[in-house]
Amino acid sequence: MEKALFTRLWQELDFDDHPYPGSHSPDPQGDLKFTTHDGALTLADNRISFRLGVGDDGEKSIHRWTMEPTQMNDGPKRLGEHRWSISPKDLGLTMSAFVAVKIGPPTVETGDSKLEVRILLGQIRNALSPLLTDWTWHLEVDNKPDRMGWYIRAPEAWESLFTIFAGIGWHPDTPENKHGFLLFERAPPGELDRPDEEGPNRLDALRTVALCNSQRGALTKLASDPIWSHEATPHHIDNLQGDVQLWPPSMGRWPLLVARQLEQTNPVKNASAVAQWQAEIVSALAPTISTLSTKIDGLSWQ
Repeated sequence: MEKALFTRLWQELDFDDHPYPGSHSPDPQGDLKFTTHDGALTLADNRISFRLGVGDDGEKSIHRWTMEPTQMNDGPKRLGEHRWSISPKDLGLTMSAFVAVKIGPPTVETGDSKLEVRILLGQIRNALSPLLTDWTWHLEVDNKPDRMGWYIRAPEAWESLFTIFAGIGWHPDTPENKHGFLLFERAPPGELDRPDEEGPNRLDALRTVALCNSQRGALTKLASDPIWSHEATPHHIDNLQGDVQLWPPSMGRWPLLVARQLEQTNPVKNASAVAQWQAEIVSALAPTISTLSTKIDGLSWQ
């Protein structure tokens, strides 16, 4: 159960905050150290330390244990105390019972409840996980001005930096107008967040050319025009619900597919509809996703 709890807390950690060097895997690396305190527990592997409960002994990532998922601070600082607490509803019966036995019942807090948002995120994950075997999930709460949700990374064995973002989005000037939002995107060619990304970044540049090829590209099969990628303008996909667009690499932007849900104006109140819509988009991307594990280095796709 300690390993499962570590994995769950790792997935709350923003991808950009993963320590380097070290794997992005949610599985503990090296020995997993588990300690209980008065009202808290700590978990640590050779990359990072987590605390769940009260107090602060210098752990890298801290979650409060509360009756309802609650906003604990205004952000945008992501390490230290997490902006959102974790509640029994977030962990499920077995894991929350384990935590309660170790550190006691959750506390009652008076901050803004994040229960509905947590429910939405949970339904999105339940809907997409069967379609994204071995992909890793990373919660992004407050380091983007126009979105919130899951960043889902291609399996590490694929040597790819391709990502699916699934959550809700809004225009920064009108944050009250939220909608279901999904991206399928690559990392910027040649721009590295970590030295170990150089190889995957180079492979993804080749994969992108292959995906957009006018004759056999997997993304091209979604388009109504086989030369959609020849012009630097978005290409609308007519047979998918919502505003779903292919973005050619020549636009100089990193998403290759951008999807906004138009049918639901209050996504938090319509979690199941948002999750189902996003599952339809990811299902349509399945042939594209299936190509990403191929290491095509050295081949010409021109």
